[in-house]
Amino acid sequence: MNGWTSLLVVAAPLVVQAATPAPEIITRAIAIAAEQFGEEADQISVVQVQPKVWSDGCLGLGGLRVDCAERLTPGWEIALTNPNAPYPQEWVYRTNQSGSLILWDAAGSRMIGILIQRPQRLSPEALPPPLPEGVSFRVIRQSDSLGNRPPSVTTTLLYEDGRIVQQTTTARGEILSRTLRTVTTAQVSQFNQLLSDRRFDRFNGLDFVPTSLDRPVPIHLVSTPTATVRFAEANEYRLASDLVAVLRSWELLVARGQLPKPTSN
Repeated sequence: MNGWTSLLVVAAPLVVQAATPAPEIITRAIAIAAEQFGEEADQISVVQVQPKVWSDGCLGLGGLRVDCAERLTPGWEIALTNPNAPYPQEWVYRTNQSGSLILWDAAGSRMIGILIQRPQRLSPEALPPPLPEGVSFRVIRQSDSLGNRPPSVTTTLLYEDGRIVQQTTTARGEILSRTLRTVTTAQVSQFNQLLSDRRFDRFNGLDFVPTSLDRPVPIHLVSTPTATVRFAEANEYRLASDLVAVLRSWELLVARGQLPKPTSN
């Protein structure tokens, strides 16, 4: 009887659904994407909405989970994007028919042809020390060394007076410091304004380093006086567009002493 009961449940007729979900379902999906990936909700638009019938109660994303109901579940696949992002990205969400369940489809979400990295929370043990006095921005780059030597650490600091200073920790624990360049205080103000415009503070405590990496890669800890975020160097393009914009602006400031020209609306 159990076999017949299971067959009857799977074969039960599905409720006929509309071609598109209710507007509030799309609105909720947009809000979830904005929160997960640090985007402005009003900058996110719909790429495509498709009616779907998912294979189980977990919308086909439950894998081998035993708590997923064994029933066909009608719903939708919603693809979202930020058309104003400096790099193309697309988030895909799956929903049930009522919109009470909305799940991120990692395998379907893309940025420049690769998967987007969903952030975790940065553990307190991984937090760096506070910024030194007079520093408004800092990037700590940690990379594994071969053999039994300690990892290599390079710290780049932006001082309010315009100095960009790089500190390298040697194998003996000595700190070597050199000034890479000096930019104007106006450029420091412009960069700080960029951090504000891109709402860098909302990334505070986010960790974009995957739980498992195929190979050791440098890890970056990026800090302002009020926020710290961590990511793997190989995964830079998987970050939220605002965070990517901050990193690209920082690279340009360090390499050329320039900032991107503001875009006209």
